[in-house]
Amino acid sequence: MIVLKTGKIGTNKLNSTMGDQPPFASRRTALLERIVTLFSSDPRFPAGWLEGSLADGSGDSFSDIDLHLYVADDAWDDVWAQRKTIAESSAPVLVSADIVGAFAVALLMEGPVKLDVFYERRSTLASRRRVALKRLWGSEDIYRELKLGEDLGTNEIARALEYNILGFLQGATWPVRMLARGQLNTFLFSEILLVETAILPLILLRRDPRTFHRNMFTRAKMLNEQEHREYVRLIAEVTRAVQSNDRAAMRDIHLEIFREICRLAREAFAFYNLNFPPRVEHELVVFFNREWPMT
Repeated sequence: MIVLKTGKIGTNKLNSTMGDQPPFASRRTALLERIVTLFSSDPRFPAGWLEGSLADGSGDSFSDIDLHLYVADDAWDDVWAQRKTIAESSAPVLVSADIVGAFAVALLMEGPVKLDVFYERRSTLASRRRVALKRLWGSEDIYRELKLGEDLGTNEIARALEYNILGFLQGATWPVRMLARGQLNTFLFSEILLVETAILPLILLRRDPRTFHRNMFTRAKMLNEQEHREYVRLIAEVTRAVQSNDRAAMRDIHLEIFREICRLAREAFAFYNLNFPPRVEHELVVFFNREWPMT
């Protein structure tokens, strides 16, 4: 998805929608209003925009703010030295920390509201493509410097797919080991995690190549109606099995989850010219049936 939403977000527009929002979104809107008012009048930041879910159409009332601030090269050293103070000037801060690998600060603001501030040096703006952005303030000339387009190539998508699925398969014996140790709640957590982090991204991969790079909590809302019903059913069945301590039902639902992951992964691996391990599904199904703890 490639999105460029232009035009400033004015305070009247922000205020007009606040009454219709849940408290979390109302606090976020109020913080964005303060950010626009504060930073759009600061000459160190001639432009500011949103990226992430609030820009690419996948956001909702509970999404975080990913704020990007344009910084002129001659102001960079001063701005970066004061990065936390600048970010914290928009509202009182509960927690702040540098984001490793980026010129950015992660903040939990009073309210609470989650805000990440990315400082964008003018001379490096064209170094990467942006999937989507939502303009807050700044001239057309500045936005013409930004490159829009998918920032993930086929090779990177394939690497993410392979890394995630092979990592899951490496740990495929864990359900048996957890139940043998009496860790029912940990088993339930791990089964839900398999649905959220393996099945869902595999379902979405063809129409959302960024799925393995997204926050896991955004995926379920991207499912269609039929897919969402199946997602709810899987989690409900594993939950019922654990709550009733029905070991046979736990085995059966895990086998269904495992086989579905293998089916979807095999299709995805073929699409991206990857080699799915040929023996793993059969070997693990035999193992689950043979050694599943029934007491």
